[in-house]
Amino acid sequence: MADTHKLPAYDAIQSLYGISRAILMTTNYLDEGRVRHRRFENIKFEFNLLTQNPGSFETLFELITNPDAMKIGYDISVGITSGLLGHFIISMLSRAVGGSAHETIEDLETSEEISTGDTSALVEAIEPSLREGHKIVGNGASNIFIITGSHNTVNFNAATKSFVNAFEEDNVLSSKIFSVASFNSNSGYGRAFDFEELRTIPFEINTMADEKSIEALIWSFSSYARRRRLGENLQSAVAFKYRAIRTLDGRVKKIKVIKVRRDIASLDNS
Repeated sequence: MADTHKLPAYDAIQSLYGISRAILMTTNYLDEGRVRHRRFENIKFEFNLLTQNPGSFETLFELITNPDAMKIGYDISVGITSGLLGHFIISMLSRAVGGSAHETIEDLETSEEISTGDTSALVEAIEPSLREGHKIVGNGASNIFIITGSHNTVNFNAATKSFVNAFEEDNVLSSKIFSVASFNSNSGYGRAFDFEELRTIPFEINTMADEKSIEALIWSFSSYARRRRLGENLQSAVAFKYRAIRTLDGRVKKIKVIKVRRDIASLDNS
């Protein structure tokens, strides 16, 4: 939203470019089944910029896809609907700026119909584009709202700009209880539910992690999935020893996991 009914041209165009590229990369993942960083000349869907509304900086995008031809759609029981496409795009943009995914997307990750390794890689891939997407925030506009359908929105603002632009890695290790919401053993990426912040946080397990750590991760993920999907009353909490990557205001952006055990005491004893 423009605060003065005008925007610095270069920054506004850079923002539009960054947001467009992030949406393009996200949609292409569903279409192709892999995270592509460049060479989008031969995409199998249309991604168009429509005429702006007179007197407004509101920008309309048009996505025309063939759901039956989308590679990821073959693995999803409900197929790729327009609603699911919107949920997926907003979820990836939201995660990239520190938010959470739509419940539908988290359920598909829990059931492993969508690979958490892929979505984690996708979020990292679109983050540079979203840094560009925030160029105009604080420099002519206070907020940028990305809307797909009704009640499916992500808001770019000063806090999300800080999240994507500046971060630092802790010098010391931390220990805390999490529940593993998703985990891909091949890539080592996953998301863990933080009981204090009430959100899932992306993590990466150290390539040198021991067998007990992998077993604890898989046990927690299995228990979390069964409780979420089947309603079983199972405990899924495990203890992480990790190093956090934080924004400059202290918010945790990602955690690098060194060790995982069933309880905090076991982190130092075995």
